[in-house]
Amino acid sequence: MSDTHDIDPLDPAAERALRLNDRAEDEALARREAADPAFAAEVEAWNERLGPMIDEVIPVPPPAGLWPRIEALIAPRAANDDSPVRFWRRWAYGSTGLLAASLAAVGFLLVNRPVIERVVEVPAPASVEHVSVATLTGEGDMPIAVITYDPTTGALHVAPTRQMEMAEAIPALWLVAPDGSTTLVGAIDPATPQTHSLPEPLRPMASDASALAISLEPMGEPLAPQARGPVVAVGEVSEL
Repeated sequence: MSDTHDIDPLDPAAERALRLNDRAEDEALARREAADPAFAAEVEAWNERLGPMIDEVIPVPPPAGLWPRIEALIAPRAANDDSPVRFWRRWAYGSTGLLAASLAAVGFLLVNRPVIERVVEVPAPASVEHVSVATLTGEGDMPIAVITYDPTTGALHVAPTRQMEMAEAIPALWLVAPDGSTTLVGAIDPATPQTHSLPEPLRPMASDASALAISLEPMGEPLAPQARGPVVAVGEVSEL
């Protein structure tokens, strides 16, 4: 068995900060600390270094029966039985003493830390709106325009496929509901692709429309709620 003098001791200032020695040796270090300003500064430096570690330790009530077991361990023994003193002095003088104490404190906190349940809310997948499309045809099933509608943005795109014979008329676009009723969208350009942003009140009707139609309305007159001119193109709505 190795003698305690064969083990390198810790810094006396660290021993004083950690209170590792028995009463007589600690009192001797205390007297040195009071009389030696340089040594007192070293002790204070150790206190500042170790203080944060102590501050982070949350007080935990000791388990029932701990103190009786400690009292039994430190009860007076026979005069020639100094094995407990040798054990604790070797542990304190060992170069891994401070590390072992730190790891024990961290391990205790990890084992006894409270369990925190975290509820992670997974966002529901965004609903994908279908784009509606209609190919409007006139006499002889000749396509006149392809119209698409995006219910997410309310954008209605009109792409003419051939020139309409308008004479003195205004082409107007209509929504046709499943029951056959019609709702005016507005005038369209018969020759140039264009995109219309539908007003909010029209968007539900556009989403539910079963067909689209184009009529030729009288020039120079305001568009009426119902078609007054001939319907020149009709197309059923389908979803992409």
